[in-house]
Amino acid sequence: MRFSLPIVSALLSIAVAFPVSAQIVWPDEGPRTWKPRPTESAITANDLRTRLYQYADDSMKGREAGTYGNIKATDYIAAEFKRLGLVPAGENGTYFQTLDYGRLAYDKDKVRLRVGQTPLVPGTDWAPLVPNANAQLAGVASLNALGTVFGGRYGDTSVVLNPEAVRGKIVVFTPTPATAGRGGAVTGNITAAQNAGAAGVFIIAPAITEVPFRERVAVRPTVRSTTPGANISEAIAAQIFGKPVAQLAVGDAGQPVTGSWTYEMTPSEYPVRNVLAVLPGSDAKLKGQYVIIGAHSDHVGMVRGANPPEHDSLRAFNTIMRPQGANDRVAVDSVKPAQWEQINALIANARKIRAPRIDTVNNGADDDGSGTVVMLEIAERMATVSRPARSVLFNSHAGEEKGLIGSAWWTEHPTIPLDSVVVAHNMDMLGKGRVTDVRYGGPRTVQMLGSRRVSVEFGDMIDSLNAVREEAMTIDYSWDRTNLLNRFCRSDQVSYIRKGIPTTYFSTGYSRDYHQATDEPQYINYDLSARVARFVHDVALTAANRPERLKVLPREQQDPAARCGA
Repeated sequence: MRFSLPIVSALLSIAVAFPVSAQIVWPDEGPRTWKPRPTESAITANDLRTRLYQYADDSMKGREAGTYGNIKATDYIAAEFKRLGLVPAGENGTYFQTLDYGRLAYDKDKVRLRVGQTPLVPGTDWAPLVPNANAQLAGVASLNALGTVFGGRYGDTSVVLNPEAVRGKIVVFTPTPATAGRGGAVTGNITAAQNAGAAGVFIIAPAITEVPFRERVAVRPTVRSTTPGANISEAIAAQIFGKPVAQLAVGDAGQPVTGSWTYEMTPSEYPVRNVLAVLPGSDAKLKGQYVIIGAHSDHVGMVRGANPPEHDSLRAFNTIMRPQGANDRVAVDSVKPAQWEQINALIANARKIRAPRIDTVNNGADDDGSGTVVMLEIAERMATVSRPARSVLFNSHAGEEKGLIGSAWWTEHPTIPLDSVVVAHNMDMLGKGRVTDVRYGGPRTVQMLGSRRVSVEFGDMIDSLNAVREEAMTIDYSWDRTNLLNRFCRSDQVSYIRKGIPTTYFSTGYSRDYHQATDEPQYINYDLSARVARFVHDVALTAANRPERLKVLPREQQDPAARCGA
């Protein structure tokens, strides 16, 4: 699940003269290590432990896309696919599909932009927008005296742009919180402007930053688009339109702009790759159709900065102040004395039991080690026992944390015919779900999003199946009825939904360890993970064995929010 937030560094005043103990500190804590053992055809908690303690080990260095740790992780997945006898479904007879991915850089001395005849200063007046996997803003621009028009607030779907006023011009927007990203990166919707024929998109930024010029790189996939973008300052926007931004109305025309900039890509040191395998269907008439089961292989890598956190102190702080981990933005100076008392009591209890431990690896056991090992457990069950009628494609998505790039790449460069895909299942964060983790947690709870957004039949099928299963699940649909935290749009189901493929997102929810160095295998709820794994297996098997394909709603009847701005 994509997100990033600086780790609290105010918890580093620790003592070191404490005896090491094997005793647990946290009620949800299991053993620090687990000896691997052979897995079996049944989907079990111990199988998940055997897989995840290896997959989310410190030696994987957080599995960040483009690093050796991610190569080790994807090698492990491919080896498991091979061991299970699955057919390679990548490129050139392999299990891998390599993305065209690397480090994009633009040179401050080679970018140009002027309003009328007045040249602008890059890094002060404006900055090119970093190409983004979702927004698809171009990394190549050539603007030749193009007119400008004000388009209102970026992403405001209530604003209807006049194609006659927009076509061939630069559309200038005021920002939303989602578009005012660090370094000029933007993750918003440019479809309306593109559809109206815009030649470019400018975002009025609260402040222009030198960060992209100082670093001169941004990690992005290559994206082909005809719509270049840039951030401009409020002062430059006022210069373009001849009045303050606050006085602008949609459709106001401004001065022409001229400019040019390009990006150059240097491939990452280690390839970024999807891992793909097929279990051929058992029915001769249906084996040409596919059910997809997927999870993402990557996480966010090593802890950045000079002051990595102390493990138990960080967990103590998040227990009290950040129950959803990095989603909860809490300033240390906002913590009340009573809350510090609770935090310090938890830290003191930890000190009685074990020595402090500086934590430098974002292990990603839950996000999305848990989904990955569930995928492998389902693959083993299907390959040895279930033998579905339709074929099943197991897709270990690359670079979800970099902007859903692996699933987006595969749906644009599919290794099987895209119209042969009947349904897809995406699993991201299946390792928590206790009542102490999430609002509606419990021993049989699973969060589900998207099951009826493209195919009402898909959601109906899941509910009907769950009603007759001996191991019935408590399905939490609450996240599917809200846009809280932009939840649905932050994982790989979006890439399939955009192609009109019925897709459901399965999760057990955010927890205090989300995008934290404390997301380690000893805190995973393996019993619940196994129940969810058996549930997803049964859902996918039911879809694979249906005589008919699930009915897909006409595009105009599909939930437009499911496409997340595409």
